[in-house]
Formats: sequence, C-alpha cells, structure tokens
Amino acid sequence: MRFIVSLILFAVSAVMIAAGMLIHSVFLPPSTMTQSITLSNPAPITVIDTTSLNRISSTQTISVQGGASGTVFIENADAAPTATTVESEKIVMAWGRKPDVIAFIGNVSYQEIVARGEEGTLVEKKVVGTEVSTPDPAGSDLWIEEFEAEKFLARDVTIPKGNLLVIATDGALPAPKTLTITWKMNIDKSVPTNLFYGGLILAIVGGVFYLLGWWTDRRKHRHRQGRMPRRPRPPRWRPARTPLARTRRHGRRALPFIALVLALPVVLSGCSLFPPPVVEPIPTSPASPRGVAVTAQQVDQILAKLRATLTTADEQRAENVASTRLDGAALRFRVAQYNVQRKDKTLGATFVIPEGRVRLLLPQRTSDWPRAVFAVIDDASGETAPSVAVVLTQANPRDNYKVSYSVALEPGAVIPSVAAAESGAAVIRGETELLSVTPTQAVERYGDLLRLGDESPYATLFDPDSLQTQIGAESKAKRARELGKTARFKWNETIAEDLPIVFATADAAGIVAVTLQESEIVKPASAGASITATGAVKILAGITSSMKGIEANYQYQLLFYIPALGSSDKIRLLGFSYALTSARRLGK
Repeated sequence: MRFIVSLILFAVSAVMIAAGMLIHSVFLPPSTMTQSITLSNPAPITVIDTTSLNRISSTQTISVQGGASGTVFIENADAAPTATTVESEKIVMAWGRKPDVIAFIGNVSYQEIVARGEEGTLVEKKVVGTEVSTPDPAGSDLWIEEFEAEKFLARDVTIPKGNLLVIATDGALPAPKTLTITWKMNIDKSVPTNLFYGGLILAIVGGVFYLLGWWTDRRKHRHRQGRMPRRPRPPRWRPARTPLARTRRHGRRALPFIALVLALPVVLSGCSLFPPPVVEPIPTSPASPRGVAVTAQQVDQILAKLRATLTTADEQRAENVASTRLDGAALRFRVAQYNVQRKDKTLGATFVIPEGRVRLLLPQRTSDWPRAVFAVIDDASGETAPSVAVVLTQANPRDNYKVSYSVALEPGAVIPSVAAAESGAAVIRGETELLSVTPTQAVERYGDLLRLGDESPYATLFDPDSLQTQIGAESKAKRARELGKTARFKWNETIAEDLPIVFATADAAGIVAVTLQESEIVKPASAGASITATGAVKILAGITSSMKGIEANYQYQLLFYIPALGSSDKIRLLGFSYALTSARRLGK
C-alpha cells in the first residue's frame, strides 16, 4: 500500500514541478516593457509628466543618447551678438515639481512626451514659445534630483505624482534626440512558484512513504527467515475493546492520508503557502509638498552647493563668484572682508555656513517668486559652536538661491513655534503693521538702546542680549573714557537699505531679519592732534592717520522675534553677525 501511495505522490509531484517550470519559463509575461522615442527637430527642453511616465510602472530606467549641435548667439559688450555653431554631447536629466519646471522653462519652445491611444504609446507634442533658450539647467536649485553625463546617460528613477522630468543639453542647443524608457513590471510568480515547491514537498512525502514500505517489508522478511518460535504463554486477561476504541484506532491510522488529501487541493490551487522572494524596490523620493518654496531634500542640496561655491570664492577672494550665492548684507560683509584680506590675511575672517543638520526649516508658502526660506543649522564641529540661522532668497525661477542674511544664534536662543516645513509660512517683505512694532521701528529703537542703554525710552521693549553687552552703551562709554584725552567719539545708528524679511510664526508673531548700520566717528580731542587708523579701518580707509577724523561704518545683521500686535511680550534678539564694511577720512 505504501509503495502505491509513494508512486502516486511521485507522479503528482513530477507533474507539478514540470507545470511550474513551464509556466515560469514560457507563459509568464515579460518583466520589462521598453519604448524608444526619436524626436524630430527637438527644442532645447524635453519634459515628461509623471502621468505619462508612470502609466505602466512607477519605476523606470531612462536612457538618453547625447549629441547636439546648433547655432548660438554670443553677447558682445561693444557689438551685436555673434552667431556661432557649437556642438555638445552633454546630457542633463532632472526632475522637479511641475509648477517650478514650467516657470523655469518660461516662454521657451519645448516638447512634451505624452501617452496617446488605448495602448498609451508615447509621442512628442510641441509647445511653441517666444524665447529661444533657457539658462543651463544643470545645477538649478529647482530640481529635486539631477543627473549629468556625456554621450550616454541611463538612470533608474521613481518620480512621485505631480512632478515633471526634464531632459536637455545646455538650454540653448537642442535636447537629445533619442531616449528609451524601460518600465519594470511587477509580475505575479506565485502560481509557478507554489507548483514547484508543492511538487518538491510531495516528492519528499512520497520518498518517506517509500522508505517506510521498504523498511516494513524488510522487517517482515527477517521474521520469516527462521526465528525460533516463542514458548507458549498462558492467556492474559484483557478488557474487551469497544467499537469506539476500534474507530479511534482506525482514525489514527487514516490521519496521514486525510491530511494528504486535504493538502493536495490547497497546493494545486496555487495559494501562497510558500510566497516568492520579495525583491526590494528602488528607494523612492517622498512626494513633494505643494505650495511651498522648497522641500527639505532641496535645502540640503542647496546648502551643499552654497558651501562649495563660497569655499571657492574664499580661496580666490573672488567677489564675482561670491555674488552668485550671496546677496544684500551677506554679500557686503564678504566683499569688505576680501578687501581686508588682500592686504592682511590675519584680518577679516569670513562667516561660515557650518556642516551640520538642518534643525529647523521654514520655507515660504508660495508658488510664485520671489521666494524666501528660513533655516537653522546646527554646527557639527563642536558642542559649544553656535547654531547658524540663514535666510535664503530666490529672485526668479532661473536664479539660484542666495544667502541674504546669516547670523549666529544667541546662546540659549529659543526659536518660536512655527509651521511644519511641508506647510510653509507667510512671508512679508518690507513693513508690516501686524506686529507689535514694524521692522523699521524695531531697528531704530534697538539702535537707540545700543547708544543710550538704560536711558533709552525703549529699554523696556527688549530683553537683554549679548550684543548689548559687546557694543552697547556701557561698552561705548568705556571706550570713550579710555581714549577721552586724545579722541572724541560719536555713534549714529540707522537702518540699512536691505529690505526686512518677516516670517510668520504660529502665534501670529514674526521672525524678522533686518540690517542695522552703525557709524563710529572719531575726531581729535584737541587742535593739531591726529587720529591713527589701525587694522581693518586703516586698510578700508586707505590712510594711516587723519587730523580731521575717521568714520568707520559697521553693519549688523539682526534676527528678531517681534510679538504679535497687541501682545505685551518683549522683543528678543535671536541672533546676529557684524562686520566693518567701509571706512573713510573725514573732511574730504
């Protein structure tokens, strides 16, 4: 009986294994689907919407063949633009949020790859514009992810809904003509896999039955080969067996066969008793929040590019390089420090954006330009190093973000509660009357406090801070006393020309970035005496002494917390940075 069962199981297992292998090798659909597109007379930019790109699978391999040539116009300062034929094998592929990509393209002609027909075949659709080129897309801060190569580029991409893929050469030459998209299909292999493994299990069970039959026959054969019979024993009394006991005994003998009969339909049905190995998907980027200036991923990339550019600018003391990533007071600080360092490398230390995690990110809630972003970066160089707050601004979609304000936070500074980075905050440029004081009033009153100290009528409006200790009224009085016999001092505080930037907080207050300018005028205390210039003042003024006096202009980037309108809370200085920006001889 066991031999018959084992033969049946072997036969069934062979059929199942053969069926599983046949289905897996012949009848399974392909794991990928590929379509190639050749553009006719391509424009400078090619875009693909995720609606068309993800119509088959959310994971694709995009291959692009580079090589383009065309006529570009080179601007000349003293003459009309010159037409020049150029060639390039450069390939730029990037993706970003749809409104950002469309804003970057502007009125430039481009082609969009769209899915048409029931089969969803990709075809090109021309969009005609009035402009002939865009800036080079490579390195734009609008991209969430970017790839660049020469001649040939192939990348696996997973782009969330609401984004556009961009393919270009340099923004002026035609985009690459040939691109291939390979979609990775999610094929269900559970049926052939279960048939294969189920057949193996049945083969193992059949082998067990075969071994049991062989062992039983061998044992019976050994008993028949002349064992001496045992001597008779008297009968022993045993209790009579009931029909129920016999039923249980037969039931126990039948249990293996019942289990086998019940298991066969389950295995043959293809249920996932043994699910196939799960292939780890390619890491996906989180869905891009809409209606905010930047994402957290973009900010990390922007800060990395900022540090690299400023490192190059600092090494060369190149103002033109620094101006690509700095603006306003931050740029003036850098230019003044470069002017000092050219004469004395030990003076004019530059402000550094530290390597560290972004502890707080507050982008502007907008889909338009200009844009602003507030971020607090922890300094990873040491526990005692202060955190740095920066305000990044982007004038238009084709410009990159620039640092307009950069300050070191006060020790123990508490940043007020703000909206989540995915939601963003309202930003006001310039004056607003929605706070307890306007930004201009805050700067003017703080300047009065620095000059007069406790005698200022605005002393009670501000919490104490370290800047008041460093350059406040007591510090100024001490310096005047030390040089009182040879020099007379005068200080004037005014708001600089930089536009204040206000980020709304959760309690309707504001984080306000402003610039304060302080002029220090030093004149001789007596006729015939002179004022000697030293250090950075000597370099920027271009003199060693003056009998009429010297004026040194310092600028302070200030970050305030200004309470909401009607609040009785005090204004807090959250952080600051300062630099000597200019100096001159009086009386010229």
